[in-house]
Amino acid sequence: MTRYLVVLFALLGAVALFAQDLPVTGITLFSSGVGFMERSGKVKDNTSVQLSFKTEDINDLLKSMMVLDLNGGKIGAVTYGAKDPISKTLQSFAVNLNDNPTMGTLLNRVRGVEITVRADREITGKILGVETRQKAVGDKIITYEVLNLLTEDGMRSVPKDDISTFRLRDPKLNKELQDALIVMASGLDNQRKPVTLNFSGTGVRDVMVGYITKTPVWKTSYRLSTTTDKDSYLQGWAIVENTGDSDWDKVQLQLIAGRPISFAQDLYTPLYIQRPLVQSKLYASLRPVSYESALTLDADMDKSSITASMGPVQNHAYQAYNSNLAKVNGRDGVNGASMASFADGMTAGDALNSSVKSAATASNLGQAFSYKINELVTLPRQQSAMLPIVTSPVQTSKLSIFNPAVHASIPLYGMKVTNTTGLNLMGGPITVYDNGVYAGDATFEDLAPKEERLISYAMDLGIESNMDNTSNNDQVLSIKVTGGALYVQRKYTRTSTYTFRVKDGKDRNVMVEHTPQNGWTLVEPKKADETTDKLYRFNIKVAADKAMKFQVVEENITWQTIAMTTLTTDTLVYYSGTGKLNDKVRASIVKAIDMQAAINTMTAQITDFDRQRNDIVTEQGRIRQNMSTVYNSSTDLYKRYLTKLNDQETKLENLIDQQDAIRIQLKAKQKELTDYLHDLTVE
Repeated sequence: MTRYLVVLFALLGAVALFAQDLPVTGITLFSSGVGFMERSGKVKDNTSVQLSFKTEDINDLLKSMMVLDLNGGKIGAVTYGAKDPISKTLQSFAVNLNDNPTMGTLLNRVRGVEITVRADREITGKILGVETRQKAVGDKIITYEVLNLLTEDGMRSVPKDDISTFRLRDPKLNKELQDALIVMASGLDNQRKPVTLNFSGTGVRDVMVGYITKTPVWKTSYRLSTTTDKDSYLQGWAIVENTGDSDWDKVQLQLIAGRPISFAQDLYTPLYIQRPLVQSKLYASLRPVSYESALTLDADMDKSSITASMGPVQNHAYQAYNSNLAKVNGRDGVNGASMASFADGMTAGDALNSSVKSAATASNLGQAFSYKINELVTLPRQQSAMLPIVTSPVQTSKLSIFNPAVHASIPLYGMKVTNTTGLNLMGGPITVYDNGVYAGDATFEDLAPKEERLISYAMDLGIESNMDNTSNNDQVLSIKVTGGALYVQRKYTRTSTYTFRVKDGKDRNVMVEHTPQNGWTLVEPKKADETTDKLYRFNIKVAADKAMKFQVVEENITWQTIAMTTLTTDTLVYYSGTGKLNDKVRASIVKAIDMQAAINTMTAQITDFDRQRNDIVTEQGRIRQNMSTVYNSSTDLYKRYLTKLNDQETKLENLIDQQDAIRIQLKAKQKELTDYLHDLTVE
């Protein structure tokens, strides 16, 4: 037993040594939240290297791991702990330890196996089973288990409590038991999984392992120091965190500012497909059938005659099959073609290319830039660090920035920074120092070489600012008539007045940020000094001795469509007198006005006839009421009422006839106007 433990600890020590000899030597951090970790070291002859990874990182490992044996060696299988539950894995072993069996239960599960037990002496035999017996001890009945063995001398029963040790004689079954125990031990740490890399070859060789893993996004922060008589200086720092489980010991660190496409995919979880259960069909037995002989392929036939009859694709597949079969049978190592050494001029990329041929063509997915840290970086795990990446003069110009949407009356101190560092600067916070004194904080987006960017870092309390309310003016530019519709072109003018007054006696360079509205065009000034997606920027100088006004004039030209049949005479008269009409358009509108006026006159006449009819009907009612009070119809008063009633009836009939005639004329005039406007097109 002692000898066995010595050998076991020696093996474990060898694995640990190889893991230490494959440390992290290179790290590339991306601003998209992933990092490429590179481990490299040396291995000798046929060996295995065991690494350990968090369970949550296994998916990225399976998706991205790259393994290279660079000096003529070959790469074997990469094995890792399965994600299946321990209970499911334990069920796959010949000895099931899933339910934490007792010694009696365990011995029952290996019945028929030869075993050597030590009780009062060593006994070797095959297990018949474990039975439960009872015996009297004093006035009590106790239960105990007995192991029944079939030995060369016959059947022997050994009380289980008398057994001090036992050993399975079958080496395969014994190994199954040991493997099951190893699986149970690995399940104690559900947060980590071992990954074993297998290398085969001769001599000492360089190996490299690279993989993508989830990492914190590296960040940048800057310090900008400016004076009145010298150029400004920019100092940039990269903030990195080592949140992994390994220390960074003199690693080559590279920081990439870009947006590579990166995603997570669950490759670690075993996938099981539900298959349908098909019942076998039973048929009645058939009589045997005799068939004529056919041409057969002799097993010893020359293989060249086979491949010659195949097409190029079939021939290639056949050769690949035989090549793989040879590897399985141990005739050609573990991998395919071996990699050449660096001494022969082959790079790691060449070695990878010779190992795996890509099925896709790589291309540049977008602009990215990197910072390579010149000095090797040492950073313990769970520690963070600030690394200097930029120290360079930059070109700046001071100004005050006024945007009413930011503050209604106070501009902001700002600077226009030109990136003269020659480097791409990743966006981040920037702390401004003016003549060595803290002035404020700002932020900016990614900045390419020679690109300008505006920053603001404090409120400029030495100047008052204001923007007057916008004034709008409406002006008709032109009118045309098409298909009976009036098309009116209008121009709206908006004037914004900015007022500035310096309070501290210092001249100012002020940048006015003006927000335009969609559809509006800048008129005065004719052009902005700068234009963004959302702003006009104007640079003006404000003297310290007087207030200054600055105006921004914009206009918006629109077309309004109005059906002429919906317009009143007064509205038509208004448009005819705007002064923006040519003679043809004015004549067409005047004619429409005249036609509408005639319609209006007839409509008024019909209304007047209705009034007269109502008056006559009312008067007739009064007369009839009076006639009912006169008892003698032969009197003069009754005759007078009757004559007057007759005259009014005649007048009412005449009014109805005249009103009907005018209605006919009105309908004709309305149709005439509608037809005229429908076909009217004048520009």
